[in-house]
Amino acid sequence: MAEIEFKRVGAVAHILINRPERKNALAGDMRAQLAEAFLRAHVDDEVRAVLLTGAGDSFCAGADVSKMAPRDVKDSRMQLQQNAHVLIRNLYNIEKPVIAAVRGIAVGIGLSMMLACDLVVASETAKFSCIFARRGLAPDSGAVFFLSRAIGMARARELVFSTRFFSAQEAAALDLVTRVVPDDALEREALELAEAMAAQPTYALAMAKKMFQFSLSPSLDQFLEMEALIQPQIRQTADFQEGVASFKEKRPARFVGR
Repeated sequence: MAEIEFKRVGAVAHILINRPERKNALAGDMRAQLAEAFLRAHVDDEVRAVLLTGAGDSFCAGADVSKMAPRDVKDSRMQLQQNAHVLIRNLYNIEKPVIAAVRGIAVGIGLSMMLACDLVVASETAKFSCIFARRGLAPDSGAVFFLSRAIGMARARELVFSTRFFSAQEAAALDLVTRVVPDDALEREALELAEAMAAQPTYALAMAKKMFQFSLSPSLDQFLEMEALIQPQIRQTADFQEGVASFKEKRPARFVGR
């Protein structure tokens, strides 16, 4: 089966991250496939709402650290711009309501994708983390952009610096998710919300999305360019190498500050 699945049911585009054996961690060309799926939803006039989900027991466990290869700064910057940044731009720029249905883990780029959606339905056992620093990295894929605008600088810093996991109930209290539902009701309630959004005046909602986006400064494009300058340099540090090694060896990281 495809690792990224796209299907349209009525006016709702269903986009499924389908790598449940790795908790839907992104590897290989999955970012490119997601970017293509988001663009497809954007340009298809028959699509009036989008539902983004993950297969199995998780939404998305971020990037698959076990597949990360060493890169120099130039190559790392290009890879970030051409993969994760295209994905997050295509998701953010869909001119239709996008609903995320989140079960289980949503961390790293998985959290960034969730935050880029318009509405989020989370199961009561969902867990979230801005986990990047555990691997010796700064956040990417717009995580700081979305978090700081949603919950303010102080709370965003705490989540980014601590990398702690937080519950669906805390996410709702922070206004990071729209509603929390029982596990067995997630798919039904998320689909009902997507179908309700699909029945709204699509272009009016698209323009409302633009108004929300234009109310923010700097723009997402400006912010992602800053990410593309910073993150590749971090990938050259000893702490990043230790973050990857500790993940592969299933042990706590021993960072040295270099």
